[in-house]
Amino acid sequence: MKPRHWIATVAVLSAGCASTIENSSPSIREALDRKQPAPEELTVEQSTKIEANPQLALENYREIMKLQPDNETRAEALRRVADLQIEVEDVEPGTDDAALKNSIGIYQDLLKSNRDGKANDRVLYQLARAYQSLGETELSIDTLARLQAEYPDSSYASDSHFRRGELLFASNRLSEAATEYRAVMALGDATPFYEAAEYKLAWSLYKQSDYEAAVAVLFTILDRDLPPDPSSDPQAAVDATAGGKRALVKDVLRVTSLSFAAMGGGPAMNGYLDSHEEPAYYPLLYRSLGDQLLEQERYNDAGEAYAAFVQRHSNDLLAPEFQASVIDAYRQGGFAELIIREKERYANTYDPRAPYWKGRPVPDEVMTALRQHFDDLAKYYHSQASADPETRSGDFLTAASWYRRLLDVFPNDPAAPESNFLLGETLYAGGKTLEAAQQYTRTAYDYPPHPRSAEAAYAAVLAYQQYAAKVPAEERPQALRLAIDSGKRFAAAHPQHPQALPVLTRATEDLFEIKAFDESVTVAQQVLTAQPAAPVPLRRTALAVSADAEFTQEDYPASEAAYAALLRMVPVQEAEEHERVTEQLAASIYKQAEAARAAGDQRAATEQFLRVGKITPNASIRANADYDAAASLIELEDWAGAATVLESFRSRFPQHEFAADVDKKLAVSYERDTQPVQAAIAYQRIANRDTESQDIRREAAWKSAQLYDEANRPGDAAGAYESYVRAYPQPIDSAFAARQRLTEIYKAQGNTGQYRYWLGQVVAADAQAGAARSDATRLAAARASLELGRMEARRARALRLNLPIEQSLPPKREAMQSSIDILSAAADYGFAEVTTAATLELGDLYRAFARALMESERPRNLDDLALEQYDLLLEEQAYPFEEKSIEWYETNLKRIRNGVYDTSVKKSYDALVDIAPGQYAKRMKAEEYYDALR
Repeated sequence: MKPRHWIATVAVLSAGCASTIENSSPSIREALDRKQPAPEELTVEQSTKIEANPQLALENYREIMKLQPDNETRAEALRRVADLQIEVEDVEPGTDDAALKNSIGIYQDLLKSNRDGKANDRVLYQLARAYQSLGETELSIDTLARLQAEYPDSSYASDSHFRRGELLFASNRLSEAATEYRAVMALGDATPFYEAAEYKLAWSLYKQSDYEAAVAVLFTILDRDLPPDPSSDPQAAVDATAGGKRALVKDVLRVTSLSFAAMGGGPAMNGYLDSHEEPAYYPLLYRSLGDQLLEQERYNDAGEAYAAFVQRHSNDLLAPEFQASVIDAYRQGGFAELIIREKERYANTYDPRAPYWKGRPVPDEVMTALRQHFDDLAKYYHSQASADPETRSGDFLTAASWYRRLLDVFPNDPAAPESNFLLGETLYAGGKTLEAAQQYTRTAYDYPPHPRSAEAAYAAVLAYQQYAAKVPAEERPQALRLAIDSGKRFAAAHPQHPQALPVLTRATEDLFEIKAFDESVTVAQQVLTAQPAAPVPLRRTALAVSADAEFTQEDYPASEAAYAALLRMVPVQEAEEHERVTEQLAASIYKQAEAARAAGDQRAATEQFLRVGKITPNASIRANADYDAAASLIELEDWAGAATVLESFRSRFPQHEFAADVDKKLAVSYERDTQPVQAAIAYQRIANRDTESQDIRREAAWKSAQLYDEANRPGDAAGAYESYVRAYPQPIDSAFAARQRLTEIYKAQGNTGQYRYWLGQVVAADAQAGAARSDATRLAAARASLELGRMEARRARALRLNLPIEQSLPPKREAMQSSIDILSAAADYGFAEVTTAATLELGDLYRAFARALMESERPRNLDDLALEQYDLLLEEQAYPFEEKSIEWYETNLKRIRNGVYDTSVKKSYDALVDIAPGQYAKRMKAEEYYDALR
């Protein structure tokens, strides 16, 4: 049901906007107390005093009406009656609807009868009140709008805007209400409703989801009403606010938080403050938002709200407190992973050495929190990794980092020895063996004796040994030194420990490896003289160190004897150890061979290298020894002996890594020993080996072909050259030379088909050479083309013209045309010697064709006359070809003026003399003859 009375309505609207918030806005009486307008002041002009007894006043005015006063007095009396009826309704709402309707009628009549009355603004205002009291809200809203339109400067303007805004707000016409509230605020100090309108404007904007605009208004209220430098605790800030404003400030803080929550929580607040001036009370805003979200059990959003403060104000003194609130919010929500994440953030950000402090002292509460967080984080990651070491092995190192932080920041903590041991454990499990060893050592020796001392000391030895096993070879000596020193220290501190002698035995071996030979022997003696006696395996290991020491002192004859003796002590059944000693024996002999070679005695070196195979035939170094023996023989230029050893190597070790190099050495040895065929075969193997580089294979293939050629093995040479050309068409020089050599081989063999084929390959190779084409390739191609043309010309000349002439003539013409094309192409290369030869060949070709026509077979059974006519006909057919031949010959002669005069030119001249002696028989200088031809 709509509220009917004006004062009641105003009170409800003023409080209704706060929904469930108690005392969220001041009452009308409180507003009056603060010199703000109370609802009573809105009912009549402030200059008019309301009678104490409205009913009595009504009766008086009704009596006046009975006196029939003048119009002005009557109108004023009616207005007073109407006003008093509304006042009565204000005092006792809902008691007399008829009186309200009567008042409305009076006001309407007054407006009609006195359209220009000066007090019509008051009449409209009172009419709106009457409508409101009667529950006609829309009519009240419209009447107030009329008042504002017709009397914009009325003294009722601010009241009408505010009241109309309240009615619109109650009707959920929020946008219109906001307009009215802004109109009130535009009056500034001239209206007592400014703050009320400002507050209600914020609510209007909030209810319209215009949160940013609402926040801007709310900030203005907080800027004005909050005490200076308010606490970040919302309740404390409210308590510090002036008494009359506490409820307002509390609700404004709540609505501000609601707005930011609706905008997206903490991140949204950061975004808003990035683009607006940040108020001085910003911590209060973040705390209020986070607390409200926490109260609503929106734990994740609350954590984000507190975290937003830390993100934006990372250096603020309140940042640790807010970060602690983030952790607590996630703790209340049960978000384990988020708790760990935020604990890490706290620990990293507020570590005493962190940049955050910048020399400022760290509060005790932060140190207490850090101690707990370090311990919690270390144990969390340690347990996670231990529960699933395969997939979460990295958590060991994370745990180690937190144990380390705990020890660094709290070195005197009573649990430090245990934490230090756990640091070593997590480092070792995480693969950081060196750091683990160092922490085990610190645990064992840097604290007063404790239950973990011996365990930590032995763990340090194992960790150093593990570290030495993993480091790169160049770092191993230093790593072993650490393991040795740790082992000796452990044995000295805990001599009765069951692992003391094994650790010392291992130390002797490690000392030998790092070349601390004297110290190695000393420690070995400790093992050998220990009481009670060391187990047999440890004693034999210690004895073996002595033999190894002799070897390392480079007394190789002595080490050979020592290893031979030791080999007799090791049962064959102990295959691995037996093999090791055998290898050392072989190495002793091999070292003697190396020493002889270094001294320049290659013959003695050869004998020693070969002795390795005789004494220890199955030693792994046997192949190296045989290979080195062959190398020494090569140095002695004992090519036959080197080839023998190398061939033996190839047979015994076909898959050895030196096999490729053995072939190369064999090739050289055979070549130097003047065995070209064997050398060619070796080079061929090199050329066919896929593991060789392209350049080496190509060079070997070329060498193989040349050696076969040198050995006068044309068949093998041709095959090798052909293989070379197919495999290595580039570089063009060698491939071109191979093609030319193939033409020579096949020409010498009389293999016309292959000869013709490779001539064509020479021509094709030049044509396809591209940028690699040179004068040499072009000349070779020109000569090959000339030779191909001559071959084709010979074929054309060999074809006879027999009867029937129409059958024998086409093949001859076709062969002739083919030879003409090839010879013309040869001439086009532009080399004088080829051009003149091709020109001569063309002249001969045409002349031969003319002669072939004249010498062709005549039809049988021709009488003399017919035969004579047939001869004349043939002569007519032959004449053009003879003329063409003369042209070609003369073409050659014309080259004389350009300084070209060779055998082909001479033969062209001789041919012309033979054809036309009368014309060409004169002997004249070439230049004169050329002029005569012009």
